[in-house]
Amino acid sequence: MRLIFDIQLFSEASTKTEKATPRKRQEARKRGMVAKSREVTSAFALLMSILFLKFGYSLITQPLQAFSTYFFGNLDYNIENVRDASRLLGLIVTTSLKIVLPFCLAVMFVATIVEWAQGSFLITAESLKISFQKINPIEGFKRIFSINSVVELIKSILKVLVIGYTGYSYTKSFAKKLLEMYEMNVLTIVKFSFDSAVNLILWMSVMFFGIAIIDFTFQRWQYEKKLMMTKEEVKEEFKQTEGNPQIKSRIRERQRRISLQRMFQQLPRADVVITNPTHYAVALLYEPEKFDAPRVIAKGKDYIALKIKQEAMKYNIEIVENKELARALYNICEIGDFIPPELYQAVAEVLAYVYSLKNYQKVNIR
Repeated sequence: MRLIFDIQLFSEASTKTEKATPRKRQEARKRGMVAKSREVTSAFALLMSILFLKFGYSLITQPLQAFSTYFFGNLDYNIENVRDASRLLGLIVTTSLKIVLPFCLAVMFVATIVEWAQGSFLITAESLKISFQKINPIEGFKRIFSINSVVELIKSILKVLVIGYTGYSYTKSFAKKLLEMYEMNVLTIVKFSFDSAVNLILWMSVMFFGIAIIDFTFQRWQYEKKLMMTKEEVKEEFKQTEGNPQIKSRIRERQRRISLQRMFQQLPRADVVITNPTHYAVALLYEPEKFDAPRVIAKGKDYIALKIKQEAMKYNIEIVENKELARALYNICEIGDFIPPELYQAVAEVLAYVYSLKNYQKVNIR
């Protein structure tokens, strides 16, 4: 049963060969799914700790020095009542806050910025929904024995090794100075201890940044792997976003029929139909009282051209054969366009011929 399940998972993963589309990434982001690494946040927080200790030294030493001066200067201070005890306790708490609070705020600020940059503070409606998958025992066991859990275990072991090795190596490097500390005064011991702690954290942060880079690379790879899609999923998404090709084809065909219907409704108003004679047909309407130039009210190629000529004969519209002009009008003008100035002369000659022919026919009929 277990073997079948693993094979199915492997088969499903192997079919996902396509990179995630922008829509898939957007949907994943809406669900709160982003590539992020906690080790990157830890590394930057550790770096901020070093910078604060290095450059914010006075923020720690000044309140500590003031408290030490007060404390050692009042060793004979007697606590006789609750007010005296409260005063001393308040001084200790205030001094502690002055030392700890700036440090904590600086570290929290950097950690917040790094988390925000990785998208950890993305709040969406999907992420706020109650998911029963999260409390499903079976899903819980899957997460425990997943590759992500193995990676987390490896990272934890690495961090322990890094801390242990760095601490041991650094302590070993100044072991002789540790033996000489009994000869130092209090201020020298404090300064030596402080500098040693800063340097130790500095070396640890370098190691942690190495782990963070590896972890971020893995998290990015795992994120991309989770978003991988099958060819069928890509096709289905294309249908949803761009529309089903068959449906779009039917819509275009319907639009084409409506356009042709409107065109043939306008055709009886044409003054002339210029043909190729068999491949192209363009119908022109000239209304000098409204417009300065003739305009195309119908055009077509092959079968549509034949239909235009049939309709023209039905409504006694003159059909003039002019291969070059018909082809030029068909290629340059769309339905509703006025003819371009470079074709004025050629069209004017055709219209003059048509008008003279109509006048001749009227005279002969009389």
